[in-house]
Amino acid sequence: MCYFLFPGISSPLHMTISQSLAKIIEIMANNTPHLSLCVTTTDFEKVAKDVLPEKSWVYASSSAATGLSMRSNLDDWSLINFRPRILRRVDRMDTRRSILGHTSQFPFFVSAMGTLGSSHPGAEPLLVRGATRKGMHTMISTASTKPLEEIMDAHREEQRLLNNQSPANLSFQLYVPEDRARAKSLIQRVKAAGYQSLWVTVDTSTLGKRTADRYLQAQENLNADQGGSARDIHNENDFAPAFGGRQVPGSVDAGLTWEDLKWISQEWNGPLVLKGIQSVEDVKLAVQHGVQGILLSNHGGRQIHSAPSSLMTLLEIRKYYPEAFDKLQVFVDGGLRDGADVLKALCLGATAVGVGRPYYYALAAYGAEGVERCTDILAEEVEITMKMLGVTSLDQLRPEMINTSRLENEMWRPAFEKSKL
Repeated sequence: MCYFLFPGISSPLHMTISQSLAKIIEIMANNTPHLSLCVTTTDFEKVAKDVLPEKSWVYASSSAATGLSMRSNLDDWSLINFRPRILRRVDRMDTRRSILGHTSQFPFFVSAMGTLGSSHPGAEPLLVRGATRKGMHTMISTASTKPLEEIMDAHREEQRLLNNQSPANLSFQLYVPEDRARAKSLIQRVKAAGYQSLWVTVDTSTLGKRTADRYLQAQENLNADQGGSARDIHNENDFAPAFGGRQVPGSVDAGLTWEDLKWISQEWNGPLVLKGIQSVEDVKLAVQHGVQGILLSNHGGRQIHSAPSSLMTLLEIRKYYPEAFDKLQVFVDGGLRDGADVLKALCLGATAVGVGRPYYYALAAYGAEGVERCTDILAEEVEITMKMLGVTSLDQLRPEMINTSRLENEMWRPAFEKSKL
């Protein structure tokens, strides 16, 4: 089964036979497994750990405090089981999804990830080239290594080479800086560059305590005091909130409130999504403030210690405020590693899901080809699971196709039955 999206259109990075042989020789010389040996998304992590510098590995793999929030992200998906239906015709599949008015080839997208230059010298431009070739949307971080205009140029160049046949587009994840003038200028740059939607990060009034980063930073400082030199990561982006365990002063506005959505919306004048919702009460407020979407996320387990998983928050909405799914689009990220996880979220009402670390690791290990391979793996798993569930399109997914009993046992409940959310 082949998941190359545009048959007959050669990739701009398509290799000749001699180039392919050179690539194979290079992989063998570096003892890096051949790309075809990556058959699950977690396979990229193993390879990336071997090729990444220590500082980059710590940055990508670390989480807040003891890692409890990240473990919940990963583990909660296993608490939901499917309830498959049989003897249904499933010889034709449709995995397309409309995300904020734009078609995506798949019900998943690349989540925002900062400083991708720490993963691969091609950084964000290489990531979006691979994603665009697959027809997949990509969210670009305020903390990107490369200028946001250069990243958009890479996307447009890829589209040109594909005769503009890819449904992929780019959205922008915004850290709102303290300086209002700087915030507005950044939004205007994003708008002028042609990004399709703005995803405002709302869970970073301060950065979480990222323990592994702190240990590494402390050791580097100690080495510097002893005559060594602390390693610096070159960053072209002065809007980035941090690299490592410490926050850049003024990079995120701790005074940001719901009222600020008014000026942000006016400045942007396009689809607006809140990234980092973690309770059903805030979902209600998001609806009241008229945003077009919400991303349920605990920042990959990198912010508050003992955060709810995004899946748990999604279940909360399904239980206490199901009307939300008719009022805005609900997105989920955190801990998804398999196409089956994608469909579990969609059964509960999610529009689409974001995938982060697997793409970081795939880019680190194999560049744009790794991004494409990771997409193929997820796409195949989505289709396999759809067939075995007995559905042929994503709009046929229903809550009754999954058993959430185990996860519901751990779900938050109001202290008093008549309490208002």
